[in-house]
Amino acid sequence: MRPKCKTPIQLFVSQKVREIREELALTQEQFAEKINCSRGYFADRENPNTGIAFNLESINTIAKVFNVSPQFFIPKKAL
Repeated sequence: MRPKCKTPIQLFVSQKVREIREELALTQEQFAEKINCSRGYFADRENPNTGIAFNLESINTIAKVFNVSPQFFIPKKAL
């Protein structure tokens, strides 16, 4: 059974992904296409109200595709 909400670190990561997407003025569908996944898969992970989170492989892919460090998705202090 999956959790119904994200942990603080999962929320942080989701927000950072959304920040990149909105900065580039991409829809969820466009962003998902660039990282080679479905819009539904992406939307579930970006949505702060689901317990489904981005995994490290997804974060690494996003970092590669959008030319940011994976560290961008990690807070400076523990949450």
